[in-house]
Amino acid sequence: PKMKIISSLTSALLLSALSFITGEVVELTDLNFEHQTQAATGQTTGKWFVDFYAPWCGHCKNLEPIWDELAAKVAEENASDGIIIAKVDVTVEKDVAQRFSISSLPTLRYFADRTMYVYEGERTLEAFHAFVTGGYMDGARTETITQPPGWMDIKLKELESLAKGNEFLAELLEDFREIVGYRKNAAAVLVGMGFAIGVLIGMALGMSMVSSSKEKKTQSKRKKA
Repeated sequence: PKMKIISSLTSALLLSALSFITGEVVELTDLNFEHQTQAATGQTTGKWFVDFYAPWCGHCKNLEPIWDELAAKVAEENASDGIIIAKVDVTVEKDVAQRFSISSLPTLRYFADRTMYVYEGERTLEAFHAFVTGGYMDGARTETITQPPGWMDIKLKELESLAKGNEFLAELLEDFREIVGYRKNAAAVLVGMGFAIGVLIGMALGMSMVSSSKEKKTQSKRKKA
């Protein structure tokens, strides 16, 4: 497990370093978003300015060349600041879109200093550059970074991509998802029952000890008498 974590972090760092050198926009997906950005776990890979877009969106199409220019600009002028320009196609990477509640397009979020900043300014190269190089600290609105999907959710996503076009496998995976959901609910119920039983046992033991202590005191008084 340690080697796998080190390998993932190494890949993320290499991709980040490559983006600094080439000045290209990084494509993020459901499978690599958290590995690359480390958004919920400390952001050891830099500051990520992410464009959540859709190919059919007219405003997104207008933003694309400016986004490319921004990536080149920060690579040339701010290579040591760890700023990475990225994008997510929400029509494909639906888990990431759901995780960050993307409801309008394009949506721009800056993951920096273990915080998610909401970009609400002008969509110009100059405004973007000013924001990522320090402007975000001047009262930009923030939102909570939600936790990434668990290991089981990621594996199911991988299996779903393999099962595309196979109706039988797709139905099996759907049934498996329901079973996993039931087990999670059952686990929560069991934990609650365990806690309640533990409290009752603790109370019973406490009452027993108090009763035993009173009985010993009574016997002691009788012996003295």
